[in-house]
Amino acid sequence: MRSTETRWVINETDANLELMSKVLGISKTMAHVMACRGIRTKSTALQFLNPALDKLHDTMTMKGAINAINRIKKAIPNEKITVYGDYDVDGIMSTVIMYKCLAALGANCSYYIPHRVEEGYGMNLNAVEKLARDGTGLILAVDNGISSVSEVNAAAAHGVDVVIIDHHEPAYAYEGDTKLDILPAAAAIVDPKQSECSYPFKENCAAGLSFKLATALYENIGVPFDLRDELLVFAAIASLCDIVILQNENRTLVSEGLKILNENKLINPGLGSLITLRGYLEKPIDAFSVGFVIGPCLNATGRLESASLAVELLLADRDDIKKRLDLSHKLEELNENRKKLTSDCVERALSLLEEDLPKIIVLIDNEAHESVVGIVAGRVRESTCRPTILLTQGDGAMKGSGRSIEAYNMFEALYAHRHLFTRFGGHTMAAGLTLPEENIAPLREALNQDCTLEEADFRPNLRIDCELSANEINLELAYELARLAPFGKGNDEPIFVSYSLYAESVRVLDEKNTLIFNFNKDGSRIKGIAFGLNKHFHEVVNKAGRRANGGFHMDVVYAVEVNVWNNVTEVQVRVKDFKIAECEASFPA
Repeated sequence: MRSTETRWVINETDANLELMSKVLGISKTMAHVMACRGIRTKSTALQFLNPALDKLHDTMTMKGAINAINRIKKAIPNEKITVYGDYDVDGIMSTVIMYKCLAALGANCSYYIPHRVEEGYGMNLNAVEKLARDGTGLILAVDNGISSVSEVNAAAAHGVDVVIIDHHEPAYAYEGDTKLDILPAAAAIVDPKQSECSYPFKENCAAGLSFKLATALYENIGVPFDLRDELLVFAAIASLCDIVILQNENRTLVSEGLKILNENKLINPGLGSLITLRGYLEKPIDAFSVGFVIGPCLNATGRLESASLAVELLLADRDDIKKRLDLSHKLEELNENRKKLTSDCVERALSLLEEDLPKIIVLIDNEAHESVVGIVAGRVRESTCRPTILLTQGDGAMKGSGRSIEAYNMFEALYAHRHLFTRFGGHTMAAGLTLPEENIAPLREALNQDCTLEEADFRPNLRIDCELSANEINLELAYELARLAPFGKGNDEPIFVSYSLYAESVRVLDEKNTLIFNFNKDGSRIKGIAFGLNKHFHEVVNKAGRRANGGFHMDVVYAVEVNVWNNVTEVQVRVKDFKIAECEASFPA
């Protein structure tokens, strides 16, 4: 039913690696890795290896930025400003960035985040009317708003202006062969994905855009931006959790934000409390710990209760220790509940799959909590390598989320059938939608009928940077490769392959789902570790008729890393995949 065989694809490049190595003072292996990521000139390489905030593009060249800053400046002394956010980490961080920025400038400001279940994503008419009654003169919509045409019109009817800071795709229509954006009549729209925006980088998350606009606002007003480092940390966390491409500006924001956070884990009191509770006060914080330890706790508030809890934590006063501790414990508790809901839903979703999978999977699970359907759709996508949409019963309609694969633009595929939806939004790899139940079958049929994906698109690929010989795996290389971090979408962790490594011994720790290898080839001894591959390992060695404790040759795909244990620093490989090598000649003495 599921495609489990992974194809190993070794990246190739025609770059002059000798010249790159000489000019940049790096190894040929490092040059190969960088070239495979499109980094082939001296200027782009130096910018990549030495990210700096002063090298960011000029925010004021972004379409709508000047109008946004002018409208916000006008509102600060005269009007109430409400930051209208979203309930995921990007929406939470965007809200906190703009709220703290405005409050420090003396604005009369508040924030509003819609309830995921009761109100759904984005601006809604009831909220707009409530904010107008409460005296709001300017709504600052962050991480939403680009599709809120009727809501912005309703705000205007109540005398309320809207400034939009969003990174989602605008709706569009064709006039002849010309593609035209369908945009709300807002006072200003800052979204690089507008077709008429000439800004050179289009892939910021909303918090990244909010940080840049906040910086530009302070520069325009001419006051010191004392909050810069703290707000940069928020932008970095959001960029990692929203899984935006880690190139160009995003790489700079994340690199510099993580550097600041590791220098001062308590730069924000509320975040510091959560970091302490999660056991990372004395540990380095990297992309993994943000994406899988800190971020999910922030995200869980918007999934199961209200994202306002996370905003409250990040706005908590340094002296209010009890509030910070209580909120941190609450976030951790909600995340544990979210894990259980997700696990149960994944199990049900996988059981719904047919033996003969369609190209586009559309599942219904009315037991699913709508807050986790996106996560579950992603897990099904990972299991099947097929674009997946999971729907559940919402308030009078079916609500769901979709997660895609690289070969399939989910936004465009769904947008072609937008007449079936009552609400819809998203981007290439993910989407959220609401539709009547009777429209599910037509949607499923239309998506599969339109789909031009081939079977090869559904086979998982493991992209490998290059082959290494055993004697090339050393500490010097591990330290050099670490300069490419942080890793994530668009800047994957470098991985390599070595053939016919002799596994002298293998410790199988099934209770920890961990494997510990001692490899040897041509006298080079290498330590290795693998997480979560025990089942695969047992299947491979049983099929090959080998003993699980070692004594066989393996083809191994791995990352190279520095390992420190008991004050000993050494290189190790973190194994990603393996095969029993066809070569089984006896190991030379």
